[in-house]
Amino acid sequence: MLNLMKLEMKRMNFLSIGISAILINLGIIGILLLLGVDPVITEESFNDADQIMMFIETLVVAAFVIHAASMLAGMIIEEFKNKTITVLFTTPVSRRQLLLAKVTVISLVTFLLVVLSVSLITYVFSILNTNFEVLSFAFPVSYLWENATHLLLTAIAAGGLSLIPLFFGMMKYSVPATITSSILIVAILSSSVNEGTNLFAFTAVPVVLGVIGFLVAYMVISKAVKKDF
Repeated sequence: MLNLMKLEMKRMNFLSIGISAILINLGIIGILLLLGVDPVITEESFNDADQIMMFIETLVVAAFVIHAASMLAGMIIEEFKNKTITVLFTTPVSRRQLLLAKVTVISLVTFLLVVLSVSLITYVFSILNTNFEVLSFAFPVSYLWENATHLLLTAIAAGGLSLIPLFFGMMKYSVPATITSSILIVAILSSSVNEGTNLFAFTAVPVVLGVIGFLVAYMVISKAVKKDF
């Protein structure tokens, strides 16, 4: 299994993934800086560091769940659609292990990108806020380490959430369905449910959905390996 994961990682374009991650991070930092444009409106939505941290995590998870959907589309959906997956299936390796290696790598990459991005964005925005007073309250770097456990749980949940679009994409081997379903998932989770609070604020919600994502991926793979090409 580990050897298969290494092979999949060699096939991935990490330069493209890295550039995408950098652009996403810059975009989120840009959104955070916009909070300083109108302090009055910002204070109505954000009153303390907790809310800013949740906002950062929500933006990062949303961005990388959609990013993971694009990886699923390229590494799995398109291969089934174009039937190039049959080449891999002719090798003396279990079909299930081949597909599990793919989704595991995508999930791990998503987990790492979420952890690194939240850490980097928090660090950069903390410095910017200290020097330019973007917010009316302090947002210290130390806050990141105080919430390290929550961040890890969120990143693990994101790794599972990122696999849910596989279910919709594999129905008709549709890339648009894969991407669209990921957008709908993050839209629902980030939508306001009570005075600005979203479903991401309840740790149990993304964690449960993350577990569901892992189970869904396993079920989809179990069904896919039985098909004839």
